Amino acid sequence: MNQTTQITAHKVEYLSSLTALRGIAALLVAVFHFEMAVARFVPAAQSMFFEKCYLMVDLFFIMSGFIMLHVYNSQFKDKIQAKSLKNFLVARFARIYPLHLFSLLLLVVLVRWLTDWGNPPIILEQPADILPNIFLLHSFGFTKIYNWNIPSWSISAEWAAYLLFPIIALCINKKKAISVIILILLIVIAYYSIMYLLPRKNPINPAIPVPHNLNTTFDYGYIRGIAGFTTGILVYLLYELGAVRKALSHDITALLIIFAIIMSMHFALNDSLPVLLFAMLVLSFTANTGKIAKFCNRKIPQFLGDISYSVYLMQIFLQEPFSHGIYLPGITGIGRGKQNIDFSSGVLYCVTYLILLIMISYITYQWVERPSRRFINRIWGK
Repeated sequence: MNQTTQITAHKVEYLSSLTALRGIAALLVAVFHFEMAVARFVPAAQSMFFEKCYLMVDLFFIMSGFIMLHVYNSQFKDKIQAKSLKNFLVARFARIYPLHLFSLLLLVVLVRWLTDWGNPPIILEQPADILPNIFLLHSFGFTKIYNWNIPSWSISAEWAAYLLFPIIALCINKKKAISVIILILLIVIAYYSIMYLLPRKNPINPAIPVPHNLNTTFDYGYIRGIAGFTTGILVYLLYELGAVRKALSHDITALLIIFAIIMSMHFALNDSLPVLLFAMLVLSFTANTGKIAKFCNRKIPQFLGDISYSVYLMQIFLQEPFSHGIYLPGITGIGRGKQNIDFSSGVLYCVTYLILLIMISYITYQWVERPSRRFINRIWGK
């Protein structure tokens, strides 16, 4: 989850539409985890939309790759210089790591010292898994299950993509045609492997077959992240073509893509289809010159986009009590993703949850994210 950084050596166009899109996606991820950890209020038999909102993380990866090439492409045109590489890595580290570390350590303190939830520790909060989280290795199969701040596996995958970005950008700038062909092949291989080839297992019950989807996190999440990030880079190359931007600049185009995304997730079509549609969505939003662009520039969508990273990482604290035996009134069923509630009550609880999450996220955005990012860039950047 990223935004166009303010710490760059050159001026770049601010992509405000992606800021708003990021905010919407973050809230949908939060709803997905509400249904998994707290209460499911939309049965899968009625719609698979929220069940499929784990795919919003793939939208984040695509937006990230798009923005990285938009902001940093000129830094790696001819060669990878030590200064440019350092500034890039410092800026990206400052963007993602402070809040990740803060949320992880706060969760550890909450579980291990402020409550008795860690006595004994549940499978999702093993002390041995803390170090892989600290070193951003928790999407590389170093743990046996998604753990601690569960959504943060994608930060590990994102960092892996950052490390590869200068090489990818340089290759594109040196040999664009062959690089694009190779990258497309690698993306297809990566996604196909995740869905059909890699030996994925259900970490809670290995006897249950894993669906042919992209919902891999702790084990092969880095592959998923790099594939989405690289897809975003290729989408940006299309964005650079004026004819493509013009063709996708109309509201009706974006609305049709949104409708197709909703339908593909509602009917649980193959995950590769929403990912392809996400790529088209990013392209259409950035090219849009109509009412969608005006909507995205309004204060509330921009605000939600600004705090989206905090929304993404701080949601765990509102879900945490429900991982330790606490249930909402009216719940039927026990187990992650099996706690059902009637629709009206579920909507009320979920809206309350989102309001609280936005309030918490605003606080961490103002007091953790922004100050730490500025501090790191001031001390180590440039």
